[in-house]
Amino acid sequence: MCGELTDAVQDVGDSTETAPKLEVFIATLARERGRVTAMVDKTSFKSRVGRFWRQQGNGAGLPVRLTLAALIWWILMDGAWSDMLPGVPVILLVALIPPYLGHASPWRWSFPALLRLVPVFLWFSVWSGVQIAFLALSRLRLVTPEVVEFSWRLPPGPARLFLAGIINLVPGTLSLQIREEALNIHFLYDARGNMSSVLVLEEMVAALFRVPLSEVSQ
Repeated sequence: MCGELTDAVQDVGDSTETAPKLEVFIATLARERGRVTAMVDKTSFKSRVGRFWRQQGNGAGLPVRLTLAALIWWILMDGAWSDMLPGVPVILLVALIPPYLGHASPWRWSFPALLRLVPVFLWFSVWSGVQIAFLALSRLRLVTPEVVEFSWRLPPGPARLFLAGIINLVPGTLSLQIREEALNIHFLYDARGNMSSVLVLEEMVAALFRVPLSEVSQ
């Protein structure tokens, strides 16, 4: 009986001495776990940042997309530099999002082709704006709206969407419907005469995206 009590007391003493050690061990284990988790999170963050910047190289590349987005915003704001600052968030968003829109095959722009396209597009925009202003001020009813079916020569992909988009930016024209075989374009004036400008833009977009044009008669 006495021996059993002695053993029980000894067990209690042993457990009393072991408890602080166990608490220290648990605290150390928690610290190490937190340290490992922090290292993993840091590594994961770095990998995500690295993957983000690698993805920004897809397509036209981030610098080109920023330049193009800023140029489009400047045109939409009628060249008012005072309106550029409010557009900075929009420009950044437009430039950063494209690499995450789907999983299309990679493509890159031709920078010399871009330099050729920009002045031609600006000229078409200015000349079309002058025409629309003349029609608006003229007493004669010269407005002859017409929808024309423009058969694609560009292959399916982003080049077609880009052409449809820049057509929307030219005054007096509107891309109504994008179909597999053709693009329906609404012209406010002289549709047949303005089709030559669309053909020029299509050829320049093909050079920009480095894609061949098919032989389709318009």
